[in-house]
Amino acid sequence: MGTCRAVSLIWRVNIRMGSLLLSDLYNEAQEEDMASRDHEDDAMARPELPLDGVYNPTIPVEHPKFVDIPRTNQKAHKRSDTKQNLLLASVRLQDNSLLEMKDEGKCLSMHQPWASLLVMGIKQTEGRSWYTTHRGRLWIAATVQEPAVDTISSVEKMCKTLHQGGKDLKFPSEYPTGCLLGSVDVIDCLTHDDYIAKFPNGECDDAYVFLVENPRQLTIKFPVKGQHKIWKLPKDIHSAAKKSCHPANLTK
Repeated sequence: MGTCRAVSLIWRVNIRMGSLLLSDLYNEAQEEDMASRDHEDDAMARPELPLDGVYNPTIPVEHPKFVDIPRTNQKAHKRSDTKQNLLLASVRLQDNSLLEMKDEGKCLSMHQPWASLLVMGIKQTEGRSWYTTHRGRLWIAATVQEPAVDTISSVEKMCKTLHQGGKDLKFPSEYPTGCLLGSVDVIDCLTHDDYIAKFPNGECDDAYVFLVENPRQLTIKFPVKGQHKIWKLPKDIHSAAKKSCHPANLTK
């Protein structure tokens, strides 16, 4: 009887020790697994940079930091964009080859006889009450309004005066209306004060003055319907106009 109790006690102790041993082994395995996962997470969060190329392991690298910029209201964004556009316009690169390449089909409608005189190169400025950031090629379309004979005469006389007599100027025999005439390159848009400071004898008295160069005329005058301010030509007319445009000739 005493032998049976001793055997039972030994059996229970062995089971208890075995349970404790298994528990310890399980806990150690869990700790190793968690340590392994933490190491993998650190490796994914901070990937090692390659040791070849331009990377130098002896130079400490500062990790990028996220900076939370508070959002502003929409009106503030619009004001900021307007100021940025004016700044870009003031420092815009004035390169003839780049201006030549920039042709987005933008067009300006003008009354006659000023429209024809502009694409012929006799008139080299155009005044407006509004500012534009546009630089590069600007197509010129004549409005449908027929010019008066007295207006044509007085404008041509003024052009001769500005061109020091203008004996060699070649004025057009007619001033067509309601059509596309040619193009010029807008190189700047000045306020009236800046324009007078740069050109004391200038003829424009508008709030803003477009300075233009490289006048071109169309061999074929394409009928177009003008719009307000600067507008975009239809694709088919723009494509055809680019093929029939040639440099203007001021003199006979």
